[in-house]
Amino acid sequence: MLEEICCVCREPLDGQNYSQCNICGGHFHMAWSITAEVPTCGKYQLYERSGVLMFLCEGCAEKFPSQMT
Repeated sequence: MLEEICCVCREPLDGQNYSQCNICGGHFHMAWSITAEVPTCGKYQLYERSGVLMFLCEGCAEKFPSQMT
């Protein structure tokens, strides 16, 4: 079984604290608990008009800054 790697920092993912980028599809570190000790490798944004929650890795957030506020 291959170990899953973060598309941003290239470190292993822990199997719980990660998300998938809605732009590139890469997996990145995303803490799902305040006690999780993982780097911040992405962002999320709620679009209130449509009710959509978007997840973007840092690379895509930099390429598409209009997607994030």
